Amino acid sequence: MTCWNRMHRTQGTERDYILSNGRELCEGCGRFCRVVEGERTLKFLYDLRHRKKK
Repeated sequence: MTCWNRMHRTQGTERDYILSNGRELCEGCGRFCRVVEGERTLKFLYDLRHRKKK
């Protein structure tokens, strides 16, 4: 996520992008880590699934 933000000059979070389930080769740093696979279109669904329990 940090490499993606640095390469594209954005301030995106996991809420904004879909990350890979496994580790893949990062184009920015060359390490194996979770990478961005696409942009999230329905961000409210992410909020519903990942809301904090009180």
